[in-house]
Amino acid sequence: MRSAVVVGLDYGGRQPSGAIARYARGDDYHDVMRSMLRDLHAALEGVAGRPFAARPYVDTGPILERELARRAGLGWFGKNTNILHTEEGSYFFLGELLTSLDLESDPPTADHCGTCVRCLDGCPTQALRPGYSLDARRCISYWTIEHRGAIPVEMRAPLGNWIFGCDICQEVCPWNEKLVRGRGAGDTDALLPYLPDLLRLDADAFHRRFRHSAVRRTKRDGFVRNVAIALGNTHNPAAAPGLGETLHHDPAPLVRSHAAWALGEIGAQPAQQLLQQGWRSETDQTVRAEIITALDRF
Repeated sequence: MRSAVVVGLDYGGRQPSGAIARYARGDDYHDVMRSMLRDLHAALEGVAGRPFAARPYVDTGPILERELARRAGLGWFGKNTNILHTEEGSYFFLGELLTSLDLESDPPTADHCGTCVRCLDGCPTQALRPGYSLDARRCISYWTIEHRGAIPVEMRAPLGNWIFGCDICQEVCPWNEKLVRGRGAGDTDALLPYLPDLLRLDADAFHRRFRHSAVRRTKRDGFVRNVAIALGNTHNPAAAPGLGETLHHDPAPLVRSHAAWALGEIGAQPAQQLLQQGWRSETDQTVRAEIITALDRF
């Protein structure tokens, strides 16, 4: 891990916290659900009184999980494109156990979204569209988790402080209101981690911190890229030293280029000086181009 110290910076009383989607809190849901499905298989064999073939899936195979859940009566396909349940809202995971056992099917449930469009109105990037559809090209979850390269400039400010996924379309849903109130904000360190600490994660530290978490899907470079964007979106000069250290020393050009953008967003004189220093030492042409663009904003 690099030696930069940014934790003690004065952020004017504001905590520069990144936002992580609730589903990534705790252990990786793939592992948790897969274990539960194996237990379910064993329990069903006990009820059936005989062994039978079964295979668990948890977001890992070519299965239309939401459509199967809708047909099985677990909920309806909401306008936020999640499966919604009258008691659990959309805060639950889907898993499947494909079996050779002959089971009685349940009927689908009715749609209860009605005329509500809170999720469409609340989406900061207008990724949700009328007709129960999602444009992944505008979805914060896609850009912060699935996308591996540079994030387009026009998408960086709309990310806000989201560094892994996004919960906005769920948080504004009326079917989730009582769940959010009842469960509270949850573990602040898990859901709203301190950004300067995350900016300094090297590959080993990232692995140690997130080895049991769904966050590991972003890979280290993608995650720190997101952190740099979130710090740039604070527009706080106190973030400049940590971003400057990242620009000068991070091994990944992807991360350095986004640190340069973030310094340009901060816009204070120390940020300008750090960009000028970075331009003199940088050899990667992509990063140099980001530095020049950032300096042009001063």
